[in-house]
Amino acid sequence: MEDTAQLDKWTAIRRGLKGLCPSCGEARLFRAYLKPVDNCPSCGENWEDVRADDGPAWASMLIAGHVLAPFFYFITFRTDLPDWIRTVALCVVGVGMCLWSLPKMKGLFMAWIWYTDAPTSTRE
Repeated sequence: MEDTAQLDKWTAIRRGLKGLCPSCGEARLFRAYLKPVDNCPSCGENWEDVRADDGPAWASMLIAGHVLAPFFYFITFRTDLPDWIRTVALCVVGVGMCLWSLPKMKGLFMAWIWYTDAPTSTRE
């Protein structure tokens, strides 16, 4: 296990984006789509109290909205598709982008919270 002071923040963030433990980079950070493991099976780092809350959802929607804007412009003003096809296409692409980026953003936020030793939730 690497010491947080020795670990480069970009390495931790890169590992989080890949869905790997930011501490060791050897084990998966999530046991399900967005459910983090309680403890890293490789290095033993505790992930139970690191909570990203609404940050990943916000970042996913922000990214999807900015990437979707040119697609929206193209499909609305450059094609003669019926309105229902445009609507379905925009919804499918937007939801797909959010679902694709959400675990990556959660890994990024968890890595950043862990790296900076930000306050975590307390359980009683």
